Amino acid sequence: MTGSRFSTQWIVGQRVDLIAFIGGALAGYMVFFMHAGLHWDMKVIYLLFIMLLDTPHFFGTYLRTYLDRQEFKARRPLLLGSLIWLFSGPIVLLVCFGFFKAGVSAYMVPFDLYFLGFSLWAYWHVVRQHYGFMRLYQVKNGERLSPDAKKDTWLMHLGLMLPFVVFALRHPESRQAFGLSPQLPAGFSWEKGLFSACILLLIYLIGSFIFRELARLRRGETLNVPKVLLFSAVLPLHMVVCFSDSVLTAPLITFSAFLTIYHDIQYHVLVYCHQQNRFRNNPDARSHGLASVISKNVFTFAAAAIGFGFLVRCFGCSIQVYQGASQCFTPMLVSKVHLFGTVNSDTLLAAFFIGFPLHHYFVDQYIWKPSKDKGLQRDLKLQPVPA
Repeated sequence: MTGSRFSTQWIVGQRVDLIAFIGGALAGYMVFFMHAGLHWDMKVIYLLFIMLLDTPHFFGTYLRTYLDRQEFKARRPLLLGSLIWLFSGPIVLLVCFGFFKAGVSAYMVPFDLYFLGFSLWAYWHVVRQHYGFMRLYQVKNGERLSPDAKKDTWLMHLGLMLPFVVFALRHPESRQAFGLSPQLPAGFSWEKGLFSACILLLIYLIGSFIFRELARLRRGETLNVPKVLLFSAVLPLHMVVCFSDSVLTAPLITFSAFLTIYHDIQYHVLVYCHQQNRFRNNPDARSHGLASVISKNVFTFAAAAIGFGFLVRCFGCSIQVYQGASQCFTPMLVSKVHLFGTVNSDTLLAAFFIGFPLHHYFVDQYIWKPSKDKGLQRDLKLQPVPA
């Protein structure tokens, strides 16, 4: 409901939004505490995370597209053409093989750049989803044409990217990936100067946001409560994780679990609620095919998503694709099959598995655009929104 001073229009409803879209940040703190406070083996936690939550959220994309007969028909060129992403890793390795045969000593540089690009896109994908939720709360609460909307955009993007820059230049494994020494040099350095600049810019952006919102109240204007709560959830989580010294002792690969678990919870709930709106009381639901059957209730939805994640990741674990594979049953010792140079067959399979999230990132850019998709506006119960 919208009062004279406080606007509380939610995407799904107050309880769902507070628990999942905003309160999901608590899961990030919980996983981070498993490392920083309980000192659990984060490779095991990461393996469970990608198997039971992260990979299943890819299934939400497939459910909305490939398994929805009507959606697939409408987006056929995109959905068929985008499958090339599944083979992007092997294609890059083929380029590396060509360099190897040509006698280039740094023949793996293309794959190193490919993996770096994948890592950066993964984080950017998380940032863009949080931005998307912010935009939905702006639209729901009448801020679509607000003069402060662009300032909120800058806060969401820079408020999440600046902590990531600090993390990337502090973590020993990340520093080595950039060709830097594992540890920060003693005394003043350009990295520490950059850290200070990031912190000052964050203070300015957050301070400006608080000042703008308080000024709105003083002028008697309406405060967008869900948007403020979203910022209050996502910004501190990223800053706590990225600025903490404890994160430096976690394996680099597990960093995603600390922040992506919030993203995954948001995505699962949004997709399920979207599907319920799409098919509930819809006499044409059967014409959409398997998507309508799987989306019938939360149990079939969850079972299908977790089943997908379990099968994909168990297979990857069994052939030693993932770090932490020592905890897996690995009957196929593919890492011992030599291909060329320093490349074994596990690298080829890992490159193929990277294609799954890349494909997800790419397709998601096009299927969550309510400003251009009237069907999505209807299924998210939105009014038409600007681009």
